[in-house]
Amino acid sequence: MFGKLNYLIIKHIRENGLFYLGFVIIFSIGISFGAYWVNNLTIETRDLLSRYIYGFFSLIPVNELDNLSILKASFINNVLSLVLLLILGLTYAGVVFSPLYIIFKGFCFGFSVGFLVESFGRKGLIFSIVSLLPHSIISIPGTIFLCVVSIQYSLYILKNRKEKRYENKRQSFINYLFSFMLGAAMIMLASLVESYITPIFIKGILPFII
Repeated sequence: MFGKLNYLIIKHIRENGLFYLGFVIIFSIGISFGAYWVNNLTIETRDLLSRYIYGFFSLIPVNELDNLSILKASFINNVLSLVLLLILGLTYAGVVFSPLYIIFKGFCFGFSVGFLVESFGRKGLIFSIVSLLPHSIISIPGTIFLCVVSIQYSLYILKNRKEKRYENKRQSFINYLFSFMLGAAMIMLASLVESYITPIFIKGILPFII
């Protein structure tokens, strides 16, 4: 079963290589924008964010991170994004929304890493790797996969809007939902890692960065 699933995934990536290349480039552009935007922050905003992060550092040693609360927040945030991506993928709007969504995700990632590194130097780099990398290894590919699936179906609807054979449309819709559920499962797995694995790493490296 897993061998067949792995074969289908590889086949899907090969057949849609240009889409994946495009979204990787767009995500990278978003990262660049996010890192660059750090330089445009006002001194007041920079100080406010720095104090917030320092406060977070100081609270961890005396307070256990609430894994369930982190999971709930991550789950709610991801579900809202996934529902929006799913629904807009069923319309022509998915052609525009998918690239905008992936560039926004890249912007957030680049801004987070850029701010931590610029404000805290090597310690910020270590913290960004530990706090963002574990779940991002899963969530970033999952997000790109979902955006490819969403824009593909939007383009399919656009190209076949006059198609009369409902059997083909029905099968394409089922394939879209199945592919989307597979990508959503990756995002949910990333939420679990973010909630239960990442905090362990954060608490492990905290003595070296405070």
